[in-house]
Amino acid sequence: MGNLKDEHLALSSGIGLGGFAITNFYDCSETVFEEFKDEIIDAIVKPNKISAVHVYLSHFQDVSEEIYQLRDAGQTLEYSLDFIVRTLKEVNLHPDLPTPDFHSCADEWHEECDCSEKFDKWKAYVHQNADEIDKKIIHSAFQVIFLDRNFLRDFHLELSKFIKSNISDIQKKHPDFVTAKGRIKRSRFPKWLTNAVFYRDKGTCTICRCDLSNLMRSQNTVHIDHIVPLDVFGSNDSSNFQLLCESCNTSKGARATTTSSMNVPFWNLPSSYFYV
Repeated sequence: MGNLKDEHLALSSGIGLGGFAITNFYDCSETVFEEFKDEIIDAIVKPNKISAVHVYLSHFQDVSEEIYQLRDAGQTLEYSLDFIVRTLKEVNLHPDLPTPDFHSCADEWHEECDCSEKFDKWKAYVHQNADEIDKKIIHSAFQVIFLDRNFLRDFHLELSKFIKSNISDIQKKHPDFVTAKGRIKRSRFPKWLTNAVFYRDKGTCTICRCDLSNLMRSQNTVHIDHIVPLDVFGSNDSSNFQLLCESCNTSKGARATTTSSMNVPFWNLPSSYFYV
């Protein structure tokens, strides 16, 4: 068994980004898909760790622009610096930069003191590292959105419209990944993907909730299912999968988009579930 790879996750920033992106999805998804057409196409023909959801989130994430908007809206240097410091801490960046002493500064507007100069150094650091910061926040937002199978179904239903209208372009760019019927071909599931889906769905069939962990007995077969099937212009995007048992996968068929929001809240775990 391999070692788990722990990472710092910017969950506060990621939740904010994810919530904003979901709220605006139903109004602007079509525009964003067209804006990032090439990136979307590359993400969906086979499972990639940078999914179409990551691409969609990138439309909304721009830390440099956020700082500009704070200052343009008249926020104080102190408020803006606090935002910068919190964001950098979340993405595990700790620059050795001088910090303005706002509380001891007698210059209310910081026009003749060194507070603005020090603030500019922090702002410049963010600009220089903006790509890394944005990627980490997008990565963190994905961890949250990946838990929401109902939204993922909605996302991939909208994406299926994009695939249907752009299938000829997808075939030109990736001819080996499109069938004679004009659908994206089924792709091999890499181990990192099946592990992720199994872990997210807690070894449980999404639909009937039967145990697929096989810890006690091997009575149910694990199936990795396309939430939006390939036959209805679904894709192999890594966010378009769920865990099903053999029976539910067979009954779901090649055209249904059945999923579930059922899960086990933290407070509902029985004490007998643990050894501690």
